[in-house]
Amino acid sequence: MPHISRERIISLPRTEIAGIDAGGTKTHMRFLDPVTGEIRHVQARSADYDSLEHLFYGCFDMAGCLPRSLVAGVAGRPGRDGDVRITNHPQWPTFRRRAFATDLDMTLVTINDMVATTAGVADLDESDWVSLTPDVAPHPGPALLAVSVGTGVGSASVDRTGQARPAESGHVTWQPLTVLEEEYLRALQRLRPGIPISVELSIGGLRGIDHMYDFMTVRKKPGPYIQEHVDRFRREHRGIGPVITAAAVGGDACCREIMRLFGAILGQFLRNIVLTCMSEGGSVWLTSGVLQAPGVCDLLISDTAFLERFVATGAEHAELMQEIPLFSVTDRQVAVRGAFALTRQSSQQESPALN
Repeated sequence: MPHISRERIISLPRTEIAGIDAGGTKTHMRFLDPVTGEIRHVQARSADYDSLEHLFYGCFDMAGCLPRSLVAGVAGRPGRDGDVRITNHPQWPTFRRRAFATDLDMTLVTINDMVATTAGVADLDESDWVSLTPDVAPHPGPALLAVSVGTGVGSASVDRTGQARPAESGHVTWQPLTVLEEEYLRALQRLRPGIPISVELSIGGLRGIDHMYDFMTVRKKPGPYIQEHVDRFRREHRGIGPVITAAAVGGDACCREIMRLFGAILGQFLRNIVLTCMSEGGSVWLTSGVLQAPGVCDLLISDTAFLERFVATGAEHAELMQEIPLFSVTDRQVAVRGAFALTRQSSQQESPALN
């Protein structure tokens, strides 16, 4: 792991504002170049570090500057004092926001990464997203739900007043509706006896896709070389999601079945979150990792029960679901874009999202 000393960091030139999106797999930093004033971007591999503090050091070092004001979206649940741990790095020590900020003489706000994503969605233009439901009229007002399936599964919503609300929705349970889903749930229960089986455990990039692959390949063999690629990715401690999604888009029958299972669980999950967070309507924005892999959202619409489970015709409030437009975000930096926008707003004392 890289070692970057505090002395090196505090000797860096200062920039006024920056935003960070610290995820379980990748971390992005967006900042103003202290010399040119241009907006620049650096990326780090989160697993290369042993703490959130050292990960931030790595970002500052790559950027070649130390911000005076920073909003950091973190894949975790910040406490009231802003202390936080990244969910998918439980071995890391708790990050102490106040001590870190005082030591580096900066203003630092930590927020859930999905709150940063909602701010990034609000900052997008039409070249940064694709409509998955072009026949559904856009919803007026700021109400929206941003959902990510990457290393983990997460969401945050913005209500009709514009207030962002984080959630730990990826850790809710799901209900099987088919025999295959019942068998999958039982398989997961055997792996994790005595604990609730969450959406993240079922379809998330860190463990869920592996679980779906192992479950499905007992029933249907994947095409040539797919197992070889999966084995290699696992040896290298890399998520197998890119192998599975590429093979599914390419037509492999086994991987298509995996994505059908994925789409059904995801559609049901989105419906539950919309009913919880947006009973007055809004829009849904799919972001990050698995959902931004080439061809995946098209496959969800054309070859899975994703929309069917989302609307659930015949169930209560299906009419509401039919009025919710769904969008796929193509900007892979939407979360850090949002963190940077919130830093800028905060520095101008115009951001209700940080109150």
